[in-house]
This record gives sequence, C-alpha cells and structure tokens, in this order.
Amino acid sequence: MTTPGALLADRPDARSAAPQHPGLLGRPSTVLAAVLAVVTFVPTARLSTNREWALLGVALVAVLGVVCLHATRLRWSAPAVLLLLSGTCAVLSTAHHGTLPDLVEGVLLTALLAACCLLAAFCSRQDRDVLVGAVLALALVQLGFAAASAFLGLPAPWGLLGEAGSLFDENNLLPSLGGRTTGTMAHPIPFGTLMAVAAALAVGARRLPLWARLALTCAFAGGVVLSGSRSAAAVLVVGVVAAAVWPGASRTGAAGRVLLGLAGVVGILVSGVSEVPLLASLEGTGSLTHRLGALEAVGRLSDRPLPEILLGSGEGSLGVLYADGLLQQDGFFAVDNQLVTTFALAGLVGVALLVAAVLAGLLRGDRSTRPGLLALVLMFAAFDTLEWTSTAVLFAVLLGLGAARPGRPAAG
Repeated sequence: MTTPGALLADRPDARSAAPQHPGLLGRPSTVLAAVLAVVTFVPTARLSTNREWALLGVALVAVLGVVCLHATRLRWSAPAVLLLLSGTCAVLSTAHHGTLPDLVEGVLLTALLAACCLLAAFCSRQDRDVLVGAVLALALVQLGFAAASAFLGLPAPWGLLGEAGSLFDENNLLPSLGGRTTGTMAHPIPFGTLMAVAAALAVGARRLPLWARLALTCAFAGGVVLSGSRSAAAVLVVGVVAAAVWPGASRTGAAGRVLLGLAGVVGILVSGVSEVPLLASLEGTGSLTHRLGALEAVGRLSDRPLPEILLGSGEGSLGVLYADGLLQQDGFFAVDNQLVTTFALAGLVGVALLVAAVLAGLLRGDRSTRPGLLALVLMFAAFDTLEWTSTAVLFAVLLGLGAARPGRPAAG
C-alpha cells in the first residue's frame, strides 16, 4: 500500500519542500569545532569570573543557535539527557555550600556540555569527519606550541595556571627534557589528554591514507611524551590499540586485528608488565598515592548527610570538603578522579547518570570515534576531566557522536 509519505516523495516539488541546509555557519560541525577551538586555546582556569561567564555564555548561545535551526528534526539522545541530569544534580545541590557565582558557572557549563552532546548526536557522517579533522588540527597546533616551549624555550601562552616559564616540574617520560609542556592549555594533563585522544582518532580517520594516519599517531604520541603525563601515556596505548583492533573503528581487516592482538600479548609476556618504565616509575610516588587517596575518600564522603550522599554537596563545595577532611589531605587540592569528584559534587545519582551516559556513548556511538572516547573516559581514573572546560567539551562531543538512534534524521 502506498503511504502518504511515499506519495509526497514522488511529487516534483517534494525536494523543494524539504528543509534547506542553513549553510556553513549553521552546520553542527562548524559550531562544535569553533567551541572546541575556543576552550582549547583560552583555558577558563586562567580567566576572571566575569570573563569565564562571558566565554561560556557566548559558546552556549552559539551552540543553542544551531540547535534552534535544526529544532524540527533534532531529537534528544540518551547520552545528552543523562549528561544533563548528572550535571543538574550538582547544580541543584549548590545550595548546600556554594555561592551564586558557583551556581551560574555550574548552570552555564552543564547546559553547554548537554547542548554540545545533543548537537554532536545530530551530526551527519560528513559532519563527524569534519569534527575529527578539527580535533586533529587543534592537536597539531597544540603540539606546535608545546614543541616551541620544549625545544626553543618559548614561554607557553598561559604557562602553568598563569605562572611564567616554558617548562615546569619534572618530566618522568623524558627526563632529558627537563620539564613538562602545556601547549596553550595551562596544564600538562589536559594537553596530554588531547594528544592521547587525537592519536586514537588518527588511527581511525577514514579519509586519511595509511601513511598520514601513522605519521599523526606518532606525532601525537610524541606530544604525550612532551606532556610528561604517565596517565595520558597509558591511555594512549589503550586508545591506539582499541582503534586498531575494534571492529569498524578503522580500516584494519580481521586478520590484521588478530595479528595486532597477538603481537600485543607477546610483547607483554616478553617485556614483563612490572618492568615497563612507565609503570615502574609510579611505584611509591606522590602521584600514585594521591590518586589512591581519592578512592579512600569515597568512604569519608559516604558519611555526609543522606541528601548529599544521593545528590552531592553541589558546585563550589570541594573547598569545604577538603577543609572538613573528607578529601585527600596531602596538600594537593585536586581530586584527580572524575568519578570521585562527581560523587562529591553530584552524589550517587550523579555518578550513576554519568556512568550510564558513558556506556550509552560507547555502545551506541560512532565506531571510528569510540577509541578516542574510550581514551578520554579512562582518564577519569587519574584526572578531573569534567572540571577543565577543554577536556569537558571534548568529552561531550565525542560522547554524542553517532549516539542518535538509527533512522533518525541527521543534518547535512
């Protein structure tokens, strides 16, 4: 039986009646790439409160503007809804310990991440390729800044949280370098995270020839070394291997995936995991004990009143939780574990929603970008990923790509 939709499709004016594409500036990939560029090159940690609000507000308006252009065809995806609800738990709980500025910042960032995730799920295949290319281009530029700091002695544009200098601290991955690089991201771990994610994305970049994918992967691996982040180095390995062997993530055939897997197993058996310098250098370090301390803090956080256990202590509460002895007391005022941070801010409900969002993104997302998302998620165990706007927006975009249900209309 012929349906009304089929009759409409056969009419000569059916194509002209269809929604017209709003142009380059209205493409989801354009605005998402622009937001990624802005938060990567202008770290909000280095801005005053008013300027941070302005940056987040402008980015949010830009994303929502494109959302409105496609409102009639766009539908909520599971990762976007779950991410929004998780952030809402922390926003609603701000009344416990937070201030009005904490509330405004939480609302702006939560809305921005949910909007980016929603728009990413609406991306067409062409938009996804454009976004992957944008991330690779951003990573290359960041690598250029890092190399200038490492080898030419040029000060990083923002330094370490604004401190002058080109390098700082000790680079355990490359001691001869004498320090760690940040690019323009004001901290080596966000920079190293971007490098690791870009390496995983490069392996599965569909439109690039093999030699280009290999060259980019090696370049971004070098960026991880310049960052000195051992956590980023570990997830780099996992992300690249996942991109190579995950069915559909790259153009590697079944035989190639089997060979790569066997080579990895043999390499582990021959080298011995405990002898790998990356892992051996972590033994007895403050970095490891601090992150183990985050896990120990879960028990103390569970002694809070029931409303805070369920929905968290809210935005702006970390300082209070440190002062009350509920978080690590080793002199470092960063939890360095995103799930523990989410438990502190958004409670058990927020953690459950975040984990559900991650699972939805990994299971339903675009196969070629899943390894990049996996690398970013693995950084949850060593870094407050969502507390840095650059890595938070990157996470929201990768979480949403391809997550819309099959058959749902896409832009482009």
